[in-house]
Amino acid sequence: MKIETISEMDRGLAYAEACFETFRVINGEIFGWPAHAARLQHGLAAFALAVSDAQLEQMHTACLQAVTGSDAVVRLTISGGEAPWGLFTAATSVAARIQVLAYHAQSAPLALTVLEWPSPPADRIAKFTADYAATLRILRGERHALLVHEQQLLSAAAANVMICRRGEWSTPPAGAGVLPGVIRHSLLAAGIVREQPCPVAWLDDCDALALTASSFFVRPVSTISHMQHARALHDRSHVLKQCLAGLPGVPKDLLDA
Repeated sequence: MKIETISEMDRGLAYAEACFETFRVINGEIFGWPAHAARLQHGLAAFALAVSDAQLEQMHTACLQAVTGSDAVVRLTISGGEAPWGLFTAATSVAARIQVLAYHAQSAPLALTVLEWPSPPADRIAKFTADYAATLRILRGERHALLVHEQQLLSAAAANVMICRRGEWSTPPAGAGVLPGVIRHSLLAAGIVREQPCPVAWLDDCDALALTASSFFVRPVSTISHMQHARALHDRSHVLKQCLAGLPGVPKDLLDA
């Protein structure tokens, strides 16, 4: 255990005054970087914090330089910076931190368990660290969960949900409990997926289920446990992957994953 006495603390740790973005850097390219940057600025504005376009470009360059291999997952976290004790004691400038992890594909079939979000979920306009702290308290160690509230699908623990029913793909509306994901937005813009309320009852007769996130792009769900029974699902995520394949910053083997 690390124990230290300090005079200042990063406000991201002290008060969760922080936002972050997670994405892949593949051969020196990031898919949808402008969307990541815009969402980061939008989230920081909720704290009355700001980063300029020039600063974002510096961060973009730093993220690319931090990667040594051809494929890595990067998390860029922007906090309120280090400051003395006090909720209203602002730092002189924000702080940026970059974490890099070599990407390793997850080939095991993905099984999800339905988990009820116990209270009305907050609007998710950005990746606020505080939102993920609330999610962890609800998950209580459960890793692969499909979150629902008042009989409506929300999201997975750290990914958007795509559900295929009668040959058409849908995703829950962004807002309460649903992050406006970058991959999600691309699929919506291409007309491959429709945004609409997705009742939990759809799990009983859906054709397929997939998760989307900027770390893995598209991952099919093989099994879902719902209402005390488990359903095996077919992988029909090819149409989602086909929409993204070949674009800058997208893995060349996406269709084979």
